[in-house]
Amino acid sequence: MAAYTVYLDQVFLGNAVMNYAILWAASKLSRTPASRGRLVAGACLGAAYSLSLFVPGMEFFLSAWFKAAFSVVIAAAVFAPLPPVKFLTCLGCFYLASFVLGGLVFGMIFFTHQGRVAGSGSAVEVIAEHFWPGIVLGLAAFWTAGRGFSALVKKGCFDGLFKIPLSVKSEGKQVKLEALLDTGNHLKDPLTRHPVVVVEYAALKPLLPPEVQACFEKEGEPDVWQILNLLGEKRFAGRFSAVPFQSLSRIGGLMVGYRPDEVIIEQKGRQLRAEKVVLAIYHSSLDPGNSYHALVGPELIGLG
Repeated sequence: MAAYTVYLDQVFLGNAVMNYAILWAASKLSRTPASRGRLVAGACLGAAYSLSLFVPGMEFFLSAWFKAAFSVVIAAAVFAPLPPVKFLTCLGCFYLASFVLGGLVFGMIFFTHQGRVAGSGSAVEVIAEHFWPGIVLGLAAFWTAGRGFSALVKKGCFDGLFKIPLSVKSEGKQVKLEALLDTGNHLKDPLTRHPVVVVEYAALKPLLPPEVQACFEKEGEPDVWQILNLLGEKRFAGRFSAVPFQSLSRIGGLMVGYRPDEVIIEQKGRQLRAEKVVLAIYHSSLDPGNSYHALVGPELIGLG
């Protein structure tokens, strides 16, 4: 029986690089912020697990249930704490990125090999010989595919799948706008637990009282607590609240929340009417291309 030399440092490093790319892609796909430190920690955790393949007597580490459990541990190390639905979204994106990148790497390994692959022993030799070229080419293909998909999205090739017309009614007034289905939006109002739709201030401006408009028209980011204090005991003050949020660039942020009378969602030729909705007012533009002006979470349209 042929003997093979395995360099554990190369196995660890190669898996760490792949795991980092997978977790980074999962973060982007799920629109869930993850610091570089947590990405590195998760990548190293997964790379350490890959070494169990070479430890005698540890076959249970390679069972399907243990792999599934450990993948949850890795995802938790990078993304937790999160609401259950949001965490499952991250976990699903993690699996998707894993299968895509893993398939690309193995595909590149055997694509670059010249000659036959006869038996498992020969396959091990091929993987060992083309390990790093496979990883480099696989990552390059993964990055290229991601950039290509992003370009198609920006060109509007998937508008029919992700764009949703909205109508917002309040105090006898109405505005219509285009929204984007954002699978990473699981925001809820902390008081009512109603789902939150993020809406640009400019699109919502006709429905807002002059006092609120004046605060948003000032330069810089509006002060949420100043706006709420300014409204005081006014008749419409009960419609406003503070909505906490986090993004890739900011943790612990606040947006002004606004409760309209009704939000009408047009989907597949029918109208969904939602009264228990909070609109988080975003002071800037959501899309540089100006193709949408709101972000709708999957829960509001029955997908969450």
